[in-house]
Amino acid sequence: MRKNKIVIIIPCFNEGNTIYKIYKSASRYGKVLIIDDCSSDNTKKILNKKKIKFLKNNKNIGYEASIIKGIKYVLKNFKYVKYVATIDADGELLPKFIPILSKNLIKADLDIIIGSRNKMNRFSEALLKFIFNLKFKINDPISGLKIYKISVLRKIINQISNKLFLVDIIVISYYYKFKIGSFKIKVDKRKERARVGGNFLTNIKILKIIYHSVFI
Repeated sequence: MRKNKIVIIIPCFNEGNTIYKIYKSASRYGKVLIIDDCSSDNTKKILNKKKIKFLKNNKNIGYEASIIKGIKYVLKNFKYVKYVATIDADGELLPKFIPILSKNLIKADLDIIIGSRNKMNRFSEALLKFIFNLKFKINDPISGLKIYKISVLRKIINQISNKLFLVDIIVISYYYKFKIGSFKIKVDKRKERARVGGNFLTNIKILKIIYHSVFI
């Protein structure tokens, strides 16, 4: 896949220790768009020092809403882009898998491909993965590493919840009969604290996602 055909969206919040490394690695594979969610650490200072252009949120709007903001920016400003990738800035997901996912997406003629993590940090994540695989035949819906055809995003982006983007886009795409696949990826140890807080808060959020996606 040509670099000018894909934009890689990186949402970040207080990830000064990892953001430049992730940016530098991801920029080998496409145009990178960083959305800073009102960081209070040195994230913005590092990006400015390295002269990296990025979108700034005036207030903290959250991980999912930042991704949606990035997607809408791409849809409006990048006319010739065919694909959008997302990857987290905390160092757990590795940009080197982006070209591998791209090749598999094109080869299998998929609309969306998910980087399915080889290990889960929490029981709730493993449970979500099991339920989605059972009901939708989809692996690891909340993985932060995905690639989408831009035509899919144009059709459904306005139907996605700001707080439930990661699963909403998969569930809605499933019912639209878009082709969704996955590819197993290895993950590194997370260098930064999880965006949604500690294990308790994260587990509560994921359980809410399960309820919203499966039972409503």
